[in-house]
Amino acid sequence: MAGRELKIGARVHGSTIIEVVISMIIILVVFSIAMMIYSNVTRSSLSAQKVKASAILREKLDQTEHNPTGADETMSAGDFQVEQQIEPYSDTASHLLKVHLTAWDNNHQKLAELQKIIIRP
Repeated sequence: MAGRELKIGARVHGSTIIEVVISMIIILVVFSIAMMIYSNVTRSSLSAQKVKASAILREKLDQTEHNPTGADETMSAGDFQVEQQIEPYSDTASHLLKVHLTAWDNNHQKLAELQKIIIRP
């Protein structure tokens, strides 16, 4: 069509409404599939971070069980901030400690949490 002269009374060929609707449906289906793939990728990325944070917390808990310091601390472990809180479990049992570990990401969102009662050596 480009570069041709249009004559008066000549028909211009175009798309019918059915063709336009079908093309819009195809575009919507492709877009929805792309959005599902994107949401699955972001969800699996977040769950991988949670698994990694849980493993770090279990490792830190194992270290704390062997050598409980009795002090609260915040440390950096990889891409995470790990908060450790140690307090007596109850007033009557002085040999028991409650260990509470929490892993936070860079956006200060809680990824994993772990609590355990340990025996003071």
